[in-house]
Amino acid sequence: MSELFSNHLALLQSLVALVVLLAIYVTFKFRIDFWWLNFWYGLPLIGKLARLARDSSRYAKDNSWTNSERTLCTDYRQFVNLTSEAEFNRRIDYMAKAGDTGRSPTPGWLFLVLGLLIIAEGMGFSYLLGSWMAMEGSENTRLLLMAGIVFVLCVVLGFLTHQAGHQMYRTNLVRRCQKEWRDEGQKGKFRTENITLKDDQHGDDVYPHYTQCVNRVGSEGSYTLMGIAVAVIVTIAVASTVMRVKHLASVQARETIQASTASAPASGNPFGNGGTLPDAVTAPQQAADAKAQEDVRDSDRMEGMSAFVMLAFIFVVTQAVGIIAGYKWGFAGKNSIDAYRGTLGFSTYDDYLRYFSPILAKAEAKLTTLQQRLAEQHANIGLGLKNTFENFLLERPGRPGEAVAQANATSARLTPEDVVARIDGFGSDREGAKRYLMALDPALRAEVAPLLKARKEARAAEEKVAHEQALAKEVEDLL
Repeated sequence: MSELFSNHLALLQSLVALVVLLAIYVTFKFRIDFWWLNFWYGLPLIGKLARLARDSSRYAKDNSWTNSERTLCTDYRQFVNLTSEAEFNRRIDYMAKAGDTGRSPTPGWLFLVLGLLIIAEGMGFSYLLGSWMAMEGSENTRLLLMAGIVFVLCVVLGFLTHQAGHQMYRTNLVRRCQKEWRDEGQKGKFRTENITLKDDQHGDDVYPHYTQCVNRVGSEGSYTLMGIAVAVIVTIAVASTVMRVKHLASVQARETIQASTASAPASGNPFGNGGTLPDAVTAPQQAADAKAQEDVRDSDRMEGMSAFVMLAFIFVVTQAVGIIAGYKWGFAGKNSIDAYRGTLGFSTYDDYLRYFSPILAKAEAKLTTLQQRLAEQHANIGLGLKNTFENFLLERPGRPGEAVAQANATSARLTPEDVVARIDGFGSDREGAKRYLMALDPALRAEVAPLLKARKEARAAEEKVAHEQALAKEVEDLL
């Protein structure tokens, strides 16, 4: 086994590095892709922004845009997938009624850790099994069989334990709802209808919370996968331990045979029978040697058994971690994963909007830089480059721009005072407040503008008075 690792160490290191890099990319895919886009656009001379600045052709359907501007906006639009406040709240309501509030998908790093643990634990067992499957094969054949067995173990056990833990969570949730229904005397139907994410989430508000839950999760539960997972884990743990014990016994038996053969008198040697010494003299020494060899074999056997038990324990604990991960992460609701993706895991719409603020600001900055370069390099471009990234989003109904247009949706229900309060909630994020204000209904924005202007003038007056008072105090101190 040590020779196997030493001969293929570079290959194993490369595979582990590849798996780690892949897991990192999958976990941080959005950030990595966005960083790469900004990096590619920012490269001097050969960057995409530099190349777009050379093209001043106008967009055929709207001459106020250039093709370069729209290309840039299209590239950045893929990172802006805003939903309206009403849609955001609908998704939050779905997860809350399905009992999935606060839960999230299983993180990619956890799959990586579990995979590495299964690989590390299963290599020895897979090598023994591969040796039995290709007893007449070469070392490379056994290596390929071992790699295949390890891959199968990782896929099967990873999927089985995760799904078993997820099924346990969902079934426990359904059983708890059933218990609450029975405790209340089984009043009314336990489940009234199947509610999906696209349905009205307030249609079953008149029913108890357990009915709302099973309407989205389902009313049937099972522990079948848990039973299968436990059976598979126990079978593999016992089988691998038995194989290791028998392998150790066979190794010790071969060593005993080799020792006996080496100590036997050579044929044709007239002095090999030890006839010069009587049995009474040689018997005690032979007995002592035999006892010493047996003690060594017993020690090796006990040490090996302890190691095998520890390996089986580690294997069982590793699979238990996989089951716990499936129980802790994931969603019970049939459409909760889609609801989570639509909210990005945020619990409030303001936090959700702030998440996109840096992306929108970066896109606006890149577009402004492109417009400046177009104006510098093309004298005939004129002063018509006044479009913004926000304009690009707003002109596409049913797409991300619709959410921007409806930011803090249902603005018709808001009063000017409500809008001012929400603008205050942006704090120092002036760009976010500006985008929110520009996305409001024009009529409502016209009502808000005087309030903002009056408040600004009042603050300026207060600052002026405070400045004059501070100056008067300084003069008084000087005198």
